[in-house]
Amino acid sequence: MSTDKRNDEIDLIEVFQKITSWMSQITIKFFKFLYSIFLFFVRRSILISIVMTIGLIIGFYQFKTSQRFYSSSLEAYSNAMSSIDMINYINNIHELFYADNNEGLEQQLDIDENVLGMIKDVKAFKVIDVNNDDIADFIDFDESYETSDTTISKNRFVIKVEVYDQTVFPIIQESILNYIGKNQYINNLKVIREKQLNQLIAKLNEEIISLESLKNAEYFEKKEKLEPQAGQLLVMNERQTQLYHEQIISLYIQKQELEKTLQLRTEAITVIQEFSSLSQIENDLISYIKSYGILFFILGTFVSFLIENIKGIKNIISDSKR
Repeated sequence: MSTDKRNDEIDLIEVFQKITSWMSQITIKFFKFLYSIFLFFVRRSILISIVMTIGLIIGFYQFKTSQRFYSSSLEAYSNAMSSIDMINYINNIHELFYADNNEGLEQQLDIDENVLGMIKDVKAFKVIDVNNDDIADFIDFDESYETSDTTISKNRFVIKVEVYDQTVFPIIQESILNYIGKNQYINNLKVIREKQLNQLIAKLNEEIISLESLKNAEYFEKKEKLEPQAGQLLVMNERQTQLYHEQIISLYIQKQELEKTLQLRTEAITVIQEFSSLSQIENDLISYIKSYGILFFILGTFVSFLIENIKGIKNIISDSKR
């Protein structure tokens, strides 16, 4: 028995030694690979630097010759329809910008050609609400979320506008709101929603009155049945009284929420945050330098790799033709 146990211990030691040896070999090969990459960049540093410098010069030239444009975002509630439907409706404007359809844009946004020339693009995006707590966690600017994703806010959305002149933001905001407001289907939904909210509030008022009447009636009924004798105290059903109290308070809270909604969110959309004049430059010098610098660094690395392996590449090509 002890011999078998000892053999098992020897086997485990051998397995552990093999694993350690394998991991050591992998680690050595990994560091050798990193060292070879380091040597490659050292050997080709001059060529890669020259190519990168050309890229930076091109990026600077593009910056100097291009027109600056600014972006700002408007966040809003969609009251009449779902946020997805509202986003799709607003993005009809984006499609017109994409197609350079100035005639369609002038008609839909009701702005003249001079102001239109100061606007680069208008696009709506989904708001991601991870916890479903009606608080925006982040905006899906990359459009990586499907419309069926449950984390997409059902009401909130964001409109991003890019302009060449920051003074245009108030004009384009008013134009977008007017564009939404003139849609008859949206207006019909808005009227229906307002009517339904008023009906719910009226119904809650009826229920509150009924509960309070029932509570009072039961109170006086119990009082008559349990009229105390001299020196006795009237003991009521505290549990039943508390139940009425909780139900009435709950209905009042529901009513107040509906009244707040009716007061603040009766329009087709409710703007939470307007376009700000404190917008950010989308195409500043850093963005051009970064983009062209990275692009030409990759290009320089690729050219250097081809130069170092040109003989091997030629041999592979010649062998493939045989």
